[in-house]
Amino acid sequence: MNRWLPPSAAVLVAVLAVGAGTLVPGQALPVETASASSTRVSVVCPTVQSATAAVAVATVTTDQTLRTSKLSEPQRTSQAEGLSVLTNPAEPVRVSAPRSSTFGAATWIAASEGSARGLSGVSCTSPQADHWFAGVDVSPDAQSSLVVVNLDSTEAVVDLTAYGPKGRVPASRGLRVPGNSAVTISLQVIARNADPITLRVTTSQGRVAAFLRQFDWVNDAVVGADWVPDASEAGQDLVLSGLAPGTGSRQLVVTNPGDLNASVSLTVLRADGTSDLAGLQNVQVPPQTTRSFPLEDGLGGQAAGLHLVSNSDVVAGVIGDNGESATGVDAFTAGVVTALPADGVWPLSVGKSATATLQLVNPGDVDATATVTTATAGSGAPKSVDVSVPAGSLKALDLPKAASSSVRIQTASTMMRGSLVVTRKLAKVSGVAVLDLVADETRTRAVQVVHDPHLG
Repeated sequence: MNRWLPPSAAVLVAVLAVGAGTLVPGQALPVETASASSTRVSVVCPTVQSATAAVAVATVTTDQTLRTSKLSEPQRTSQAEGLSVLTNPAEPVRVSAPRSSTFGAATWIAASEGSARGLSGVSCTSPQADHWFAGVDVSPDAQSSLVVVNLDSTEAVVDLTAYGPKGRVPASRGLRVPGNSAVTISLQVIARNADPITLRVTTSQGRVAAFLRQFDWVNDAVVGADWVPDASEAGQDLVLSGLAPGTGSRQLVVTNPGDLNASVSLTVLRADGTSDLAGLQNVQVPPQTTRSFPLEDGLGGQAAGLHLVSNSDVVAGVIGDNGESATGVDAFTAGVVTALPADGVWPLSVGKSATATLQLVNPGDVDATATVTTATAGSGAPKSVDVSVPAGSLKALDLPKAASSSVRIQTASTMMRGSLVVTRKLAKVSGVAVLDLVADETRTRAVQVVHDPHLG
């Protein structure tokens, strides 16, 4: 029996549907035409189509006005200021801002049943030529789909490379993505394996934003849907900040894409400082392979971060779940995070009943401080608090409950990392989601830009 959500095919490439969303709060703003500018940056927010899910594309800016539009209609934009939420959009959403602006955007999805069951969040991202996804489940009871979005007017060509426990795994290459469009690529073509793999997405032409959506099955029903975060880029000094507390599995996935053996040391960052995990102080990852390591016994249900140091470039991620039975289980995936910018802001739209916690980790040798400012829609002035994170430790800060809110972090530290851990009861499902706090790459890394006047 084929339980895959898209129609059965060796490789599925489907253009996402086009439709309108609803801007919340306030009435629809007048439509205007975006003017060409070389001083703006654009990101794209993915969406899903599900009759049982609540999908929210949340944007926030601290200073200047944002422009939003449908992917397929870049010339028709709406203005957004402060915190804004677009509900149940029928296609990916473009978000354009002045390059000097401090802004953030994320997609949040909640469903108690159906194909999107569970709680999940993913950061909106800018087009790049290289993406890594560590911790892709290709077991017989899982499904993964890659959503590739081309914001430029010219065609992009995408190649996939997969790394499994026994080496590289055959994957699709030469996939064409027309300009101003999105395609969904089923990963059913990758050989089934009980152990997770890492997927690399590169372009031989153009740039794309890439998102990986993962589904877990029990018998003929989806019991959890989640986004696998983009693992940034391969490196020798990696930090993960979003290991959620609680029972359930915690599996570290490490990939060595190089040609020589990688020796990786692992340090755990907790509220009480650093520690090692028995048997995992130093692990070996053969060339061109992915290895997995169980963490749950050593973590003891505590919130944690991980600091990995390797003698060669590696990629890493953590797969986890809430430890419940099939009726209430939900999974999460945490990825590698870069250092927080001097000033960054991220939106949440997870419902009033959700509990959100900011996890800050400091893998450095000196203490670090940050000012954390939270704001909730329609609830008065923002509230700020100064937070100190000792060297080699983690600090957890509970955020105010609200249907929609934002968290702004200002810090002089060049070492601090952060993630949002969100939980919410969805009928019988104990939803859990992790959003890694990564500043938009176009403001921190130079990329070759093909100018598209529609992007503004």
